Amino acid sequence: MLRRNICATLVAASLVAVPVERAQANDAAALLGGALLGGIIVNEVHKNKQRQRARTTTQRTTRRTYGVSSAQRAQNRQVQSALNYFGYNVGVVDGSIGRKTRAGVARYQADMGYSPDGYLDDYERDFLLNSYSRAQVSSHVPPYNTIVATQGQQALLRTYRNEQLGIPTQGVQQAAAVAPAPVAPAPAPAPAPVPQQVVAPAPAPAPAPAPVAPAPAQPQAARADTAALPSFTFGQVNRSANDHCGQINALTAANGGVTTPGRVTDAEFALNEQFCLARNHAMSESNAIAATIPNMTEGQIEGQCNGLAQVIAPQLQQLGAGNPDQVASATRGVLEKSGQPMDQLTSGGKVCLGIGYRTDNAQMALASAVLLVAAGQGGYGEIVSHHMREGIGTGRASAQMAGAWMQKALGALDTGGDMVLGQSPDRVAVLREASGGGASAAALPAFPSGN
Repeated sequence: MLRRNICATLVAASLVAVPVERAQANDAAALLGGALLGGIIVNEVHKNKQRQRARTTTQRTTRRTYGVSSAQRAQNRQVQSALNYFGYNVGVVDGSIGRKTRAGVARYQADMGYSPDGYLDDYERDFLLNSYSRAQVSSHVPPYNTIVATQGQQALLRTYRNEQLGIPTQGVQQAAAVAPAPVAPAPAPAPAPVPQQVVAPAPAPAPAPAPVAPAPAQPQAARADTAALPSFTFGQVNRSANDHCGQINALTAANGGVTTPGRVTDAEFALNEQFCLARNHAMSESNAIAATIPNMTEGQIEGQCNGLAQVIAPQLQQLGAGNPDQVASATRGVLEKSGQPMDQLTSGGKVCLGIGYRTDNAQMALASAVLLVAAGQGGYGEIVSHHMREGIGTGRASAQMAGAWMQKALGALDTGGDMVLGQSPDRVAVLREASGGGASAAALPAFPSGN
């Protein structure tokens, strides 16, 4: 009995020590080491089955299920029906959005060039449902019936998307060109007039012009010097990574695929393609990690990530002037003061990076990337470089700082750093070539001297 009481006392003391230690941390560390990172730590503990059983005996969680409105369920059925029609099989149409439906939505988004996060925004939903309604009446008429017969339903949806982007469908264009225009009846020809000989009178001699006295010069009124260049006060435009990548993905689809190594003709566009590929990978990785965090809703996790962005905000202000090493060093100092293990901070940064892109919060995404670089993941400097180049979340673009962060990312890979963000050899080769560091970089000619 005494031994059991002692054990119970030690367990209770250990549970009290953690919140006390966090309460003593400063505000920045409290924001950074809050519920999100604590949830990740708890997830690691759950891997130990013995501790999991002990925890479930001392804590009880009550799950509440909230009903879905009939209108929402009806809309969900429409979405599921449309996904099934276009070949993104989601199974039974029941109005319940589960993992299978999310997977179908992600496939649809990837095929259309959207962010494949499994969550439809209003534009993506409207396009899907409108295309589904349009297919009911147009899929059986030329040239759409030929597209369906030869390429399938997904090709029909891609055709609708291309037409929305202003890319004409060949069969429709030809049919419009072949269709004869109505011809109005030609009017009867009017009778030709009979020419009559007309004798023109001899012209009278023109009188000599009288000399005109010069008019006295009138005093010219002085004009007020009010001309000036227009001056307006413009508000800062916050660029959207989602809108930016939506345009890039559409152009990539129209070009037939992403730029490959050795074929970089437009360096700016190639780098933007790599940015959007890295963004998609970040969202996928974030979803995978967030799914393992117990007892936290998406809103709670997003709230923790907003706190992270506030903590790193002072370091983000240094991006335009400080070099990457200085920014990374200052940020690492903040991480070390938080008292959290570096590997847990890294996991939290990956979660918040993807959530930043999914919610179109450029500041959150940029802060997460800077955190990851400071935590030793130098490859994430690629994200900072893309943001600096395009001015997304930075206020203004800086080609010089973008180049410095890209060199830091590539340098980390050269020194044995981990490949992150899907940095395959092909992706890295395109980054080097488009950044001016590839083998095909231009150089001044050198000729041997005849002396």
